[in-house]
Amino acid sequence: MTRTSLRKPSGVLALLASSAALMLAACQTMEAQPVPSENWVATWASSPSLPVPPEAAPRGMVAPRLDGTVRYFMRVSVGGERVRIVLDGGPSIDRLSIGSASIALADADGIDTGTIRSLKFSGRDDLLLLSAGAPVWSDPVDLEVPDGSVVAVSLYLREPVNIAQADPQLIAYVSPGADQTRSQKLENSKTLVGQPLVSAIHTDNADVDRVIVAFGDSITDGMGSQDPLMRGWPDYLAQRMRAEGMDDVAIVNHGIGGNRLLQDSVGQSALARFDRDVLAMPGVTDVIILEGINDIGVSGLVMPGRTEPYDALTAADITAAYTQLIDRAHAYGIRVIGATLTPDLGSPFPGYATEEKDIIRNEVNEWIRNSGAFDAVIDFDMAVRDPENPAYLAEKYNSGDRIHPSDVGYMAMSESIDLDLFR
Repeated sequence: MTRTSLRKPSGVLALLASSAALMLAACQTMEAQPVPSENWVATWASSPSLPVPPEAAPRGMVAPRLDGTVRYFMRVSVGGERVRIVLDGGPSIDRLSIGSASIALADADGIDTGTIRSLKFSGRDDLLLLSAGAPVWSDPVDLEVPDGSVVAVSLYLREPVNIAQADPQLIAYVSPGADQTRSQKLENSKTLVGQPLVSAIHTDNADVDRVIVAFGDSITDGMGSQDPLMRGWPDYLAQRMRAEGMDDVAIVNHGIGGNRLLQDSVGQSALARFDRDVLAMPGVTDVIILEGINDIGVSGLVMPGRTEPYDALTAADITAAYTQLIDRAHAYGIRVIGATLTPDLGSPFPGYATEEKDIIRNEVNEWIRNSGAFDAVIDFDMAVRDPENPAYLAEKYNSGDRIHPSDVGYMAMSESIDLDLFR
């Protein structure tokens, strides 16, 4: 009879067993520790644009020139515990040299100096961007930002830069000379209107589970509004949501004045910039598309700087562009809301708004309302048109050019939106 004896593990086996026990204990300890979570969402945005060509620019218009310290004030839709910025001068700026940058909460006296945070880029205080159209994210900083508050971003430029023109709501405060990024107020500053070098602000907010991108042209960017911190209907919608306690929803504005769906003009076409301005937004869940009126307006016209007229477009051309955007958004699980085009008859721009072109606008609007292509529809046309003359903007909503609504008109647009779409 053979007896089987149990032997003690050899030295190597004992070492392996001991190591395994230690690893198991470490894993159990790690499981017991809460893992820090992040929920970065976009809370403010402005789309990089293209300069107006000199031959097409109105007399006296020149590309704004930034030099020294530049400060921007932006009203965020939601706040958070940490914040970072995105810099993007757009495809026309191939060199951007920044010596320092800061972010702070703004108050009536300028900026709250107790909240100033220096911004770094990949651990560095300075930045040299040589790739046109390439966004650069700052490193996150701890800053308690309340919902709907105004933040100030200051950049010190080591080299002057010419930026693209923009709607008047996009204002830069510029002070040549020494670095003032940590000053409460900029000394000897002037204001310029131009596309900001800051293209987005992101915040870390665990409560936000919906980010809406407002995507369009100047009627989304807020042309006609008198308050630069309230850029049209998107900011009024954000204000309305905050008042309703919907602090889990962020809204960003990716409107560009003069923008079109199908071809570049002021800014890359909607089809070209959709990936950058919608699909790449942190946390995006919804996009509201209000675009196409400029495609119809310049259709068949010879614009300044051109010798040939733009292609004459049909409603089918516009709706085909919509279906492209819808399909691309749906591939990323993003809900697409179509907004009807607002009236523009009476426009002072020759040939832009005609009765023939208004027929196309109405055909497009009927497709938006009834095709079922969009996941939901917002009827901005019904919200701001004159009930007696529906091809015209209601006079009480007219900012002066019969195309762009006033602040009252933008409020009416925001109030026409069913908030249950986003609950």
